[in-house]
Order: sequence, then C-alpha cells, then structure tokens
Amino acid sequence: MPTAIHITTGFKGDNMIKIGKEPYLECSSKGAKHFSAFYAKMHGPPFYGKSIEDIYQAAKVFEGGITGLTWREAKGKVPINIDEVHKLYRGLWRTYLLNNPCYWDELKNASGLSDMFGQEGHVCQATVLWELKEEL
Repeated sequence: MPTAIHITTGFKGDNMIKIGKEPYLECSSKGAKHFSAFYAKMHGPPFYGKSIEDIYQAAKVFEGGITGLTWREAKGKVPINIDEVHKLYRGLWRTYLLNNPCYWDELKNASGLSDMFGQEGHVCQATVLWELKEEL
C-alpha cells in the first residue's frame, strides 16, 4: 500500500510535502542539497553538468510550441506535455541515483522525506525520491 503524502504548512506559510514518518530528510536547497533538483547535476551526455531542475524545466512545451525556457521562465507553469516531463523528471532522478550509489543508502535508510518548497499537484523531488526508494 502506498505511503500517504502529507501536506503541511512550510516555508513562508506555504504548503510543504511530507511523506513517510519522522524524522524527515529535507530534500531541498535548505536540507540535503544532493536531493535538491537545483543541486543534483547529471554526469553524462546529453545533459552533462546540468541540474535536474534545468533539464526538467527546459523540456516543458507550452502552447504555440514554446520550449527550452530557463527554470525561472518555466517554473510553476503547466506545460502541454505534462505526462512526458513528469516521466523525464523521474528518469533523471533514477539516473542520478544510479550514478551516485552512496545516495541510495541514505535514501533507503530514511524514514521519511520532505520538501519545504513542494506543492500539491506539482512534481516534487521528495515524492519522486520516495517512489524510487519504494522500488529498492
């Protein structure tokens, strides 16, 4: 049975995502930075040196075929290819973990994950990482 995702008040009074149980490993730039999409960098082609966040946001396609935007331009906007970019995001995290096996152990041993910037209905690193943890 899947673990429930909890939405609670977080950063600046906004909602945050918590999954699992305390203590929560914070997956953001304010916690375990290696589990932040802004800091998690890809090590091989075709995305060498780019962050998961940069790749994910640039892959979004908007009305009129607009794509390739920076994370600042695309973040928070709903693309027309939402299913594809969610699959890409998940795949990027899987590849990142496979290329950084030391993080698998940390993830596997975590009782819960949180993302203080996570919002219900948006792709969230804590949720995706928890799903990948469940597959171990």
